[in-house]
Amino acid sequence: MTEFAQHLRHYCRNPHCRTKLAEPTDIAKAFCTPGCHSSFYRSRCIVCEQPIERKTERQRVCGKSRCHKAFRRRCVPKGHQPPTSVTNAIKSPIKSGIKSDDFGDRTPHVVAGPKITACVYHCAALPVDVDTARRINVVNNWDRIRKEISWSKPRPPAPKEVQSDWKPCSPSVPVGDDLSIPDFLKREPAAVSESLEAE
Repeated sequence: MTEFAQHLRHYCRNPHCRTKLAEPTDIAKAFCTPGCHSSFYRSRCIVCEQPIERKTERQRVCGKSRCHKAFRRRCVPKGHQPPTSVTNAIKSPIKSGIKSDDFGDRTPHVVAGPKITACVYHCAALPVDVDTARRINVVNNWDRIRKEISWSKPRPPAPKEVQSDWKPCSPSVPVGDDLSIPDFLKREPAAVSESLEAE
């Protein structure tokens, strides 16, 4: 029989590692650790080794049907195999899904106010009578409110007891012509001690 020449690898296949292996091995097992294997195949198809962009953490092959079929037949190179119980940890911030609490089976609890009954819901759904609706519309008329804000009505005069009778007056003591700082407010420069001057 004819012997085929087998190409052996002497260094780790992970381009970030490239550590020398303990012994030369075939191309499928040419990784120094399981971490190098998972790092190498994280962005590559495990069958054709072409670059892929993973959608989930479990995705190991590209979109080609040939690779899917080969992976299903287990015709993939045997090397360090990652654990089978891997979750879908990759999440897209664009499609984050519906935010909901995990208390879906519980009834809502009213924290403040009276208990809401069917009668309360019925009364809230009833139409408002004509007089009440007219009164609410007059009070909440935005045209009237804008006019009152921009052209506000003059305030009524304050009662006589509240009004001030202040008037400017001349000072009782004449102000002198000399407006300089008085002597008691002037600061004298601090005296420097003789012991500090000697040093």
